[in-house]
Amino acid sequence: MTIHLTDGHTELSFQYMQVEGNSETLLQFLLRRFRYLDESEWRQSIRQQRLWVDNRLGRPSQRLRNHQRITYLRPDFLEPEVDENFEVVYEDDALIAFNKSGNLPTSPSGKYFKHTLVNLAKQRLGRETLLTLHRLDRETSGVVAFAKHKAAAQKVAEYFRNRQIHKTYQAILSKHLPEPVTVDQPIGPALDSVIRIKQAVTPQGKPSQTHFQPLDEIGDSQLVEVRPLTGRTHQIRVHAAYLGSPILGDKLYGLADEGFLRWLEEGEACLPALGCVVCRQLLHASEICFPHPDTGEEIMIRADNTRLLRDFSNGTKV
Repeated sequence: MTIHLTDGHTELSFQYMQVEGNSETLLQFLLRRFRYLDESEWRQSIRQQRLWVDNRLGRPSQRLRNHQRITYLRPDFLEPEVDENFEVVYEDDALIAFNKSGNLPTSPSGKYFKHTLVNLAKQRLGRETLLTLHRLDRETSGVVAFAKHKAAAQKVAEYFRNRQIHKTYQAILSKHLPEPVTVDQPIGPALDSVIRIKQAVTPQGKPSQTHFQPLDEIGDSQLVEVRPLTGRTHQIRVHAAYLGSPILGDKLYGLADEGFLRWLEEGEACLPALGCVVCRQLLHASEICFPHPDTGEEIMIRADNTRLLRDFSNGTKV
């Protein structure tokens, strides 16, 4: 998919390929690919001439063929607002790293294209190129690093493949852990959940290890340091929930499926009724350590936990 940002809309363009050889109409494809709009909304977008197939206006019933070019002119009003606060915590000729807020996607995905850290940083710093090295969930605050040129990005990608990247997080858990613990439990898709993205501890999963170190008790909650020893999807969140102490504010792993789906439908207004006392998951990327792509010397980039503690203290405002 290619993304072109313009005033008033984001142009998304991609090459169509059938799934398992099944033919589908343009409308069926849109409902499958972009699940945040329903059928009536997609029909309206087509009437408003926002959907094109091979440079011709698309029709809802049009049958798609492999390799056709679909272009969607996505209006900006569909993109949710974010917390645009971030600051530079490291910079040299090859790399730049930011401490981002707890409501800011790292890079374009889902509903977010313009309101992302990479796009906002390019605008603010006047840079044409920032290459994503790794990602944080939208609700996870803390340090995110980017490369300024391709050679640096390729070298850091090699470090990731060779497991030479070490990350440390801080989190506020909903319950106290009595002592340090390393969770060594496999993680894979949550097959008993209706939520497609949800992961779980499962024998069919991939080996996963996470170390939790208690730091401080904050009322009924607890500040912990977390070191993921592997890199699975949602690993820290899944293992915290496995311990019976999900991360405070984690709607996906701290609520039942019904609660998470209600939050998706109703937004933050329903959180108090669901027993959720903060708006976002209180997980913070506090440190990342890896060899510098130019010199090979170990560098450590830190982001203090001020955002994490502030969001916790403001949590009662939900």
